[in-house]
Amino acid sequence: MSIPYTSEDFTTPRAGGDSWVEYPFIEYGDNSTKVYHMRCAVNKDDYTAIALDTTMASASNADVLFLPFAADTSAYFVGDFNHRVIDGALLEFDRQFATIPATNEVYPGTEFFTFPGLPTQTSDPVVSCSSTSYASGIQTVNAKTNHGLLPGDTFKISITIQGYQLINGSDHLISYNTNTVYDTAISGTSGTTLKNTIKIGQGNYSENTTAYSPIARINIQLYPNAVSSRDATELSANTKIINDYFLPGISADINDVNDIFIEQKFQPVRASNSSPRDDLDNNTIPTADQYRASINNNDYVTKDCAIQRYKGNIYVRKTKKIVAS
Repeated sequence: MSIPYTSEDFTTPRAGGDSWVEYPFIEYGDNSTKVYHMRCAVNKDDYTAIALDTTMASASNADVLFLPFAADTSAYFVGDFNHRVIDGALLEFDRQFATIPATNEVYPGTEFFTFPGLPTQTSDPVVSCSSTSYASGIQTVNAKTNHGLLPGDTFKISITIQGYQLINGSDHLISYNTNTVYDTAISGTSGTTLKNTIKIGQGNYSENTTAYSPIARINIQLYPNAVSSRDATELSANTKIINDYFLPGISADINDVNDIFIEQKFQPVRASNSSPRDDLDNNTIPTADQYRASINNNDYVTKDCAIQRYKGNIYVRKTKKIVAS
């Protein structure tokens, strides 16, 4: 059994050769953020803690006999860890100094989120059509004028079947049935031809607007770039987490943790009184048109935001965002 003793050589912590430098975010291409690990030994009775946020500007600042690395004034003391007593006399520990990490982004995958309801969108002029046909899973619509649609564009098409009915001695035009389809144009769409995959109605149709025709009147109307309405809907979308790091008293305009701005969860509101809304229109923030633009641009909205301790007095703000859908 070894005999415990106290050595004057260990009255100040010694950083050994097994000290090392960690690069915690090298996987994100960040080779500047560092955590310095000093594997130290000191007489346990001579051990004292140093103040958090002390810089690794010198051996004296770090309270070691010598620095195992070049001095780094941008590295701040974040704590001593993994203490272990050896032979009842020496205390070993991991003295750590860390730089303030640069902002990084993590892409964890997809999550569900309740996205706002949207109204029907029919902003473009209506185009009258002469006929529709359906064969082999493809519907072909023949417009009277250039509809301006390209493959990938959305639209609405409606077919209204009408007829004349004698009421109180006079003929009245009555709508018997209207079929409506929202769909996306596919290859083969251009000029006056529209191709899509969803069949409208039960057969093929040709326009007939002749007054008092012995057969039904048929009106075929195309609404280019129309989008169907929806209720607030839970959908799965891609997410990302933005990690921003702050050291109060050092980071600009951050004197304490309460100065770190927290983004609020995406929540549409009524423009007039800021009351929460589950659906969008022209009187909400954002408006329905603004949010549809966000969807088209694959913009992100905030799903969650929280502040956590990273190391020592260094904090990380984790802002989770999700693609607008």
